[in-house]
Amino acid sequence: MSDAPQILLNHRLKSLRLPTVLREYGKLAKQAATEGLDHVQFLVPTD
Repeated sequence: MSDAPQILLNHRLKSLRLPTVLREYGKLAKQAATEGLDHVQFLVPTD
């Protein structure tokens, strides 16, 4: 699998000046995948 999507996402998050999202999205994405959450549930957590 290519690293291109992650590199592009990192670049865009830096351009948008979203350092917290850049730092945390990987951990949250893994958690969402483990829990079987879809993209909406991943983006809008119910904590």
